[in-house]
Amino acid sequence: MTLSIKKFCLVVSPLVLSWILTGCAVSPHQVNSLAEVSGSVTTSSKARSVDVAYNVELPLVALTPNTLYKLLVAETALQRGHYALGFSQYFGLAERTRDPRLVAKATRIAIFVRDHKRALQAAKLWVDIDPTNLAARQAISAAYIRSGNPDAAQEHLEYILVKEDDGDGQGFMLVASLLSREQSLQGVLSVMGRLVDAHQESYSAWQAYAHLALRAGAVEKADAGIKRSLHLEPNNISAILLQMRILQRSGDRVAVVEYLAQRVDDFPEMSALRLTYARQLVDARDYDEAFKQYQVVMKQLPGDVDVLFALGLLALQLDRQDRAFDFLSQAKETGLRNDDARFYLGQLEELRDNEAAALEHYSDVVAGNNLIESRVRQAMIKARQGDLDAAQNYLHSLRVNTPTQRLRLFLIEGEILRNAARHQEAMAVFNRALNEMPDDIQLLYARAMAAERLDQLDLAERDLKRIIALDEKNADALNALGYTLADRTDRYQEAHGYVKRALALRPNDHAILDSMGWVLYRLGKYHDAIKMLRQSLEIRLDPEVAAHLGEVLWVSGEREDAREIWRQALEVTPDDRRLLNIMERFIK
Repeated sequence: MTLSIKKFCLVVSPLVLSWILTGCAVSPHQVNSLAEVSGSVTTSSKARSVDVAYNVELPLVALTPNTLYKLLVAETALQRGHYALGFSQYFGLAERTRDPRLVAKATRIAIFVRDHKRALQAAKLWVDIDPTNLAARQAISAAYIRSGNPDAAQEHLEYILVKEDDGDGQGFMLVASLLSREQSLQGVLSVMGRLVDAHQESYSAWQAYAHLALRAGAVEKADAGIKRSLHLEPNNISAILLQMRILQRSGDRVAVVEYLAQRVDDFPEMSALRLTYARQLVDARDYDEAFKQYQVVMKQLPGDVDVLFALGLLALQLDRQDRAFDFLSQAKETGLRNDDARFYLGQLEELRDNEAAALEHYSDVVAGNNLIESRVRQAMIKARQGDLDAAQNYLHSLRVNTPTQRLRLFLIEGEILRNAARHQEAMAVFNRALNEMPDDIQLLYARAMAAERLDQLDLAERDLKRIIALDEKNADALNALGYTLADRTDRYQEAHGYVKRALALRPNDHAILDSMGWVLYRLGKYHDAIKMLRQSLEIRLDPEVAAHLGEVLWVSGEREDAREIWRQALEVTPDDRRLLNIMERFIK
């Protein structure tokens, strides 16, 4: 029978082909890839080769038709999902040939189908054939654990520790990582505990134990383990950070920040530790102290673009605009995050009311996560400048990939048109959007507000009631419907019911308190209305609330109080049209 290697290349797996080639190739050098043996393969019946991937001398194997047939049967079985047959063929060949690649394949087949008995059987053979192979030791350890015999796994885990021990403790973390893949983490934690018992003075052992305990949800054991590790090696930053994670599990942010502050004082030159501390300060909203810590890091890591960005954004948050400009400009000059730098510089110029400079920065953003937001900001600036066509063009030029992004663009375009009093066009935008997303609550609310401005009260009421049907606890919709009915119709009792429900959901919301005051005024309950409106105005000096309160006071005969309320509001918002209109109506 004449065999053609090229013919078999089309149907056998890379592993099988590699075994065939290295098992029968007569070559004086090591075989690293299929390309190296292309054109040099013979059908010599016996040869010895070295497989670099296994770092083991391969056995002498007779490449017989029966061997090739079994390999093909095994591969075909696997391709068709007949894993038991594939395993038996590979395992049988491995027993006969003692080729480590074949027994490795058999082991992985059994692991894949969760056949723990066969996985252990194959792993034992693999270790017997290739005892120095760490993958084999890992496989047999896992097989023993999954078969309910963790004690037998310990010998092999110890072997992994010895082989991987290069002074940095990575062997223990490798074992912890291996054990963390098991389903019963509480069970394997006891295995790790026995290893630690044999290495009581190893800080790496205790750290690995704490890591695995935290994964298993045994927070107290994790805490005890990491404290022991830090006692043995106090300046181990990875252990310090693990202690931080254990503290975070408790939810006590103050304790986390205090712990990191202490460690930073102990090891002031550890930049990575100080960076972690600074980030935790940001999470705790202690921006001033975070800014100070990032400044220290900047001295330790001069020119680091991420630190420059952090300083720039914190300066923005702290309203230190000149410092923000300096840090962000330095970040841009590194050339590493130009788009991000341009975006935040654009935001800074907006804060400075320098819209021309802001537009220039936003225009220079051409990629990255801030591209869409840059175009949105350009659109909003153009809208404020009165160029609505340009604003809409910016929005329409965007190609968004998600419904959430598309929804946001619809809402922004509609809001731009509403602010420009182009309510009919805004309505068209919301109608188009609702054709795509008919039950989106934000769109329904936006269209209801546009409909109210167009005196389409039936549509406004229908949309708001649809929102309430979708979400009966939507305080905004309840409040808007109640206020609209009180302000634009004579259905005051019905309005009172909706606003009462909204107020029960958000009792300290100034807008809902204002609505309740207005409903009570419509119902003729002036005293109660004044009480509600004063409560709303104490929370926020809103010109619309001031207009309402002034009207109720005036109608109640308390005209001097009304004038004083209006005067105070005008000092804050001298050009508010609603306030001026109400004053013109009552003060002749």
